[in-house]
Amino acid sequence: MMRGFTLIEIMVALVILGSSLVVLLGLRNRGIAISSEANHVVVATLLAKEKIAQFSIEKDKKSEEQKGEFEDPYKDYVWAITLNETPFPEMKEISLRVIWNEQNRQEHVLITTYIGSEK
Repeated sequence: MMRGFTLIEIMVALVILGSSLVVLLGLRNRGIAISSEANHVVVATLLAKEKIAQFSIEKDKKSEEQKGEFEDPYKDYVWAITLNETPFPEMKEISLRVIWNEQNRQEHVLITTYIGSEK
């Protein structure tokens, strides 16, 4: 007597296989989105560190907020920097925000550090 798979067993197996493929493709797409987001955060952090280093060596530091864009190939990123007083007269607080657009929303990295002020 020959025994094979019934039509119901084959259909159930195909449903399970199809569902698994949909879930795996969704995970793959989510992984790509997370990788892209992480790349933006790394680039923004490095640009912020570079801009803080440039600002730290400037002689004429203004206390009002300054804004600008980065040069090519980072035209998608903009920066805003503020210099604030601290309770210690020889120290200043620098806050730098690097902003970019990702998937119809605005994302940013904020870095705050302290530098000695010239007296």
